[in-house]
Amino acid sequence: MLDAIDRAAVTAFLVARHGAPASDAAVDLRPLAGGLSSSVALVTARVGDGVARRRRSFVVKLVHGVTAREAAVYRRLSRSVARRFSPELLGAQRLGRRRWLLYLERIVPAHRWPWTDSAHTARVLERLARFHEEASPGARLPAWDYEAELLTSAGRTLEAAERSPCGEVAALARALPALRRVVEALPAMRRQLLDFQPLGRAVIHGDVHPGNVVVRRRDGALEPVLLDWARARIGSPLEDVSSWLKALGTWEPEAMRRHDTLLSGYLAARGLAPVLTRSLRDAAWLAAASNALAGALAYHLWSATRSGAAPEARAAAARNAADWLRVIRRADACFR
Repeated sequence: MLDAIDRAAVTAFLVARHGAPASDAAVDLRPLAGGLSSSVALVTARVGDGVARRRRSFVVKLVHGVTAREAAVYRRLSRSVARRFSPELLGAQRLGRRRWLLYLERIVPAHRWPWTDSAHTARVLERLARFHEEASPGARLPAWDYEAELLTSAGRTLEAAERSPCGEVAALARALPALRRVVEALPAMRRQLLDFQPLGRAVIHGDVHPGNVVVRRRDGALEPVLLDWARARIGSPLEDVSSWLKALGTWEPEAMRRHDTLLSGYLAARGLAPVLTRSLRDAAWLAAASNALAGALAYHLWSATRSGAAPEARAAAARNAADWLRVIRRADACFR
């Protein structure tokens, strides 16, 4: 994937930012994990000459196609609230239609996997609460008809479920009627979720999971940083909260056991009464069902039935699919 990143463009950025001649810029690129639609590299460079030679490091990310909107998200939010919650945008270069190079601050993780400590889990929710509170719902984010895309994804999820052998995924046959009802009622569910008070609508990250959160140390304190902003949009804050708790709970059972405590902590961080009312629980299930139909359930159904996959991988995917189907049944029950 590094072949897709233009080394000459990276060198030119270094020259423009640090004022060093191109011949003096020694650039090394090392690939980083960056998702299915992006090429990401850690850039380490030495610029300058002699005693003035300095070492610089940053991240370069090629975004294209549907993820190209991340460039606009960064440019529109980086001067305001998002800068406190994301890597700093150092520069952005347009390479063509829906094709950008993003130059981003390098975030050095303080821990490789901090989520065994529930304090870090809670800190992410506190961070999300601040972001949801401070980001204006009127922020000019790049256009995206997410509701239409979600409806399309939901229809494809239902088709995938109806094609899947029921014996491969526990409770699939039992959950199919609920899945059909939820897909049919999804527009009304979304309206109810987005109008739910006191949380209402806010700018949300849209893809909060352990792969997109890093804990760094800055000024002697540990703080979470949110990565990959391509799916930022106007939505329900509960979509972010549910995404975080559900994804983390897959790996850390303690997060699932402390679900209600963590959710109450988010409410407290928003300045709300930390009381999980029936209406709030119902809204949380609708948010989780939205996340399921955005692609998570379809992915696990596909993984559970994929020929050639290792039996252990298929079994794990089947368990995850069953968990998402439970979410669908709960959303169906609270909406009917």
